Amino acid sequence: MSRRQTGSGTRPGGMRVLGGRWRGRRLTVPAGVRPTQARVREALFSHWGDRVSRSRLLELYAGSGAVSFEALSRGAGFALAVDRSSRAQACMKASRETLATADLRLVRAVLPAGLEEAVKREAAFDLVFIDPPYDDCGLGELLDAVSSAVAHGGEIVLEHASRQAPPAAAGRFRLRRTRRYGDSALAFYA
Repeated sequence: MSRRQTGSGTRPGGMRVLGGRWRGRRLTVPAGVRPTQARVREALFSHWGDRVSRSRLLELYAGSGAVSFEALSRGAGFALAVDRSSRAQACMKASRETLATADLRLVRAVLPAGLEEAVKREAAFDLVFIDPPYDDCGLGELLDAVSSAVAHGGEIVLEHASRQAPPAAAGRFRLRRTRRYGDSALAFYA
C-alpha cells in the first residue's frame, strides 16, 4: 500500500475488501493510519466464519473502517465504527457512499471516555474489534467498559503489538487465545 499522502489526507488507492459482495472494492484510507493488514483481516474473518452473517459488529479505533466494511460485505447486519479523527470519519463516509450501504453508522468519539455515549442507543453487539494505537495506555479501562456492550455468547478481538502481552481479561470476558502475524497479534476474548 502506498504511503504517499495527498492534500486531502488520504492514501491514493486505499485498500481492498477481501471477501463477500464487495470483494476487490477499494476503501479510502486516512493518511497516518496503520490499517489492519490483509492477512490479519483474513485470519480474523476465517476465525469468525459463519458468525459474521446477520451479526452486529462494533469496531473501535476504526481508522479506515476496513473491518466494518469487510463484515458488512460478508453478511453482517449492522456495524458501528468509532474513531476520534475527523479525517478517518470523512474517509469512512466516502467508502460508505461508494459502497452504497446504510448498514454502517459512524460515531466520532475519544476512547475510552466516549464509549458509553457512542453505544448507549444500540442493541448489544455480537462481535467487537478493537485496534488501538499500540502505545495506548487506556486499554484496560476500554476493555472493561466495552464488555457491557457485548451480547451473551459474543466475542471481543483486540489487535495489539505482538511484542506485548494482551490483558488477561476484558471485563466479564477472558482471554482465550492469541495469534501472531509479524509485528501484529490478535487476542480473542470470550
